[in-house]
Amino acid sequence: MELHGNSPKIDLLNHPLYKKLTGEHGFEVCDKDNIQQFVDQPGLSMVLFIEDPNRMKETMDALVIAPELAKVCKLIQRKAVVGPPNARKVAILYGFKRWPALVFFRDGKYLGAVDGLRIWAELIQETDRIINSEPTYPPSIGIPVRAV
Repeated sequence: MELHGNSPKIDLLNHPLYKKLTGEHGFEVCDKDNIQQFVDQPGLSMVLFIEDPNRMKETMDALVIAPELAKVCKLIQRKAVVGPPNARKVAILYGFKRWPALVFFRDGKYLGAVDGLRIWAELIQETDRIINSEPTYPPSIGIPVRAV
C-alpha cells in the first residue's frame, strides 16, 4: 500500500458533490463578472468561496457543509458558489484570510464572513452572529502602509 503515491486529480466541476451543490441545492455559479449582480439582490445571500480541491482538500468538506448550513438557516434566501479560477480574484474584495469561506450579504451590503472550517456548533453560532449584524465594510487585505 502506497501512502504518498499520486492520487487521481479531482475534476471539481464534474464531481458529484459540486454538481449536487449547483443542481439539487440551488447554489448559483458566480464569477468576477456576475458576483456583484448576485449580491445586490434583496434579502440575505450566502456565497461559498472554494479553491482547487487538488491543492486544498477542505474544498470537498465545504461542498457538503454549505448546503447543510443553508437548510438550517432558513433566513438565507440565495446561495452561490465562486470557485477556481475566479475565486482568488473575487475574494480580494471581501478580505477573508482562510479558505474555504462563507460570505454573507443583506440587500447588497456586506455582513461578514466565516473563513476556514469550523466545528458545526461554532459555524452555526458565527453565522447567526453575522446574519443578525448590521452591514459593514469588508476588512482590508492587510497590506502594510508606511509613512514616508
